[in-house]
Amino acid sequence: MSRGGYGSRDLSDTFLEVLTGCAKVVISLGGLATLISVALLIFTCVRVSGDATSASQLADAAKNIDLFKNILVVGVLGLVVGSTYMFWGAELLGVGQLAGAAALYFAPLYLPSIIGDKSNDATQHAYSALQLGGTVLGVLGLLVVVVDVAIRIQLRMKVGAKADQIKLGKGIKEESDKQNVLLGKCWQLPFCRKFVRESCPIYLSKRTCWKELVGCMCEESVIRTAMEGKTISKEQLLSGNFIPQNNRLTLAQKKERCYSCIIFNEHQKHRYRVAMPSTVLLWLLSYALFHGLLIDAVTGLVGKINHIVNIGTLGAAGNYKPPEAFVEAMLAVFMIILLTYAMKILEFACFKIKV
Repeated sequence: MSRGGYGSRDLSDTFLEVLTGCAKVVISLGGLATLISVALLIFTCVRVSGDATSASQLADAAKNIDLFKNILVVGVLGLVVGSTYMFWGAELLGVGQLAGAAALYFAPLYLPSIIGDKSNDATQHAYSALQLGGTVLGVLGLLVVVVDVAIRIQLRMKVGAKADQIKLGKGIKEESDKQNVLLGKCWQLPFCRKFVRESCPIYLSKRTCWKELVGCMCEESVIRTAMEGKTISKEQLLSGNFIPQNNRLTLAQKKERCYSCIIFNEHQKHRYRVAMPSTVLLWLLSYALFHGLLIDAVTGLVGKINHIVNIGTLGAAGNYKPPEAFVEAMLAVFMIILLTYAMKILEFACFKIKV
């Protein structure tokens, strides 16, 4: 049996190594194809710009541009697939892919002023090819961001804080009679042990251990009382007098003790479950209620970028008016990035600083 186990493990490791090797090849070839095709498209714009270009040159350029466009699309696909596999989970993966997409899609805005070309049908065709590559990269980058956010949300709702942030202690496990009331008190959550709960002053006084900064997972006297079978008053007001006060620890030390408690982290997981859909709902409402203002803001941003480019190039870029579809797509990108970082802030608040 052990040999079979080791053999299957070796086979799995070998398969992962093969996948990693394939991903390295794909990302290398995809990146190379992307760079070469972009360089050739830009070179084509330089060669055929202006009005003096012959019809035969324009026809040859159109054929070359179609070829470079196909290479660019294939290269972008390889770049996205390889980078997603190699760097999955990295904070800047989606941002990097979207930044590359923006660089390609905005090419008609800044490239003419850099290379000094004069627009014609061929150069416009080349710019459209660059924008197609940017569109493919942007759509796939958005998909990566959305999947990453969805997986993070599912993971947080399932396990809450990371395992290294939760110190369970040896032998601690969930009770068979566990409760799991959403946003419940400490004694309404899993891991609250029944034999301790029956003589716990926190439970009898209907309070919570994280507000009192003392509980069955951290205070020896609570466990000792339960183990010795001592009884305390069942009256809610009187039982509060039996809550132990540990004056040997500072307030900061008691809070740190709470942050390492499995019961408190379960409470934080419940907070995340409530706050996450509320954040998404707020995001959707913001998009719906302020759509017009957001569209105007994005249009103004594109205008300011064009103005800055014009200043730097002495007006060579001209006035660029973005189409409505482009502005809507750009707003969608901004909103998805905003939602992504809103989720990261929510995770930070619930599982890092634990507010």
